[in-house]
Amino acid sequence: MAKRKTSKDKRENFYLVREDVLPEVFLKVIEVKRRLDSSYSTTVSEAVRDVGISRSAYYKYRTAIRDAMSFTDKPVRTLLLVTESTDRIVQRCLDVFFESGVTVLSFQQGLPMNGLVHALVTFQTDVGQEGIEALISRLSMTRGVVQIITPKS
Repeated sequence: MAKRKTSKDKRENFYLVREDVLPEVFLKVIEVKRRLDSSYSTTVSEAVRDVGISRSAYYKYRTAIRDAMSFTDKPVRTLLLVTESTDRIVQRCLDVFFESGVTVLSFQQGLPMNGLVHALVTFQTDVGQEGIEALISRLSMTRGVVQIITPKS
């Protein structure tokens, strides 16, 4: 009897395919995802109705197809924050990031040592260098932030 492949055994393959050779259902799934991401449609039901596919088709393919631009649409940046080990310092720092309009991808905080905490923040943004400098300036004025370390460009 043949052994059934499990997800552990299965290796996924990915392909880059020109848009004009894709089946129409894939293009419509991408359009539904765009509508939901941009808040043009507020529900899946509304988006699939507007685009003209069934909900089952959307759910069948939604994780299988992605627009290539969704991988590279905004640059990813990293900052290392050195902060005092005080209450709500993480919340104050995250508030600055969110108010600056960036998308925080990860916030990794180390254990306090000698009263200081190191936090590595990875975020996506398209605000440009001036926006990054404004973000760093606002972070440096945040109570409890001791130092901000940026990677060398």
